[in-house]
Amino acid sequence: MPSITLKDIPPDLHGQLKQEADANYRSLCQEALARIEMSFEMEEVFSTKRVQGWLDEAEASGPEEPLSRAKFNAVLRRAAKRFANGKKAR
Repeated sequence: MPSITLKDIPPDLHGQLKQEADANYRSLCQEALARIEMSFEMEEVFSTKRVQGWLDEAEASGPEEPLSRAKFNAVLRRAAKRFANGKKAR
């Protein structure tokens, strides 16, 4: 199994990790692994909620009525006319 070595851990962080390991009946290594796993799980949850929030916001801010093919074609024709006449499309 792969392993890593952590160096230069601040004494207060090491003490806090040791205290939590003792409270959770884990070794220092087990506690560190549990904390790392938890951070990835939390990141996934927050990321999923954030992305879902963006999707909900985008959906809520969309047009009140769906864009029909007829409306799309009308806008496309107007833009093509403006372009042909040398005007900027709005």
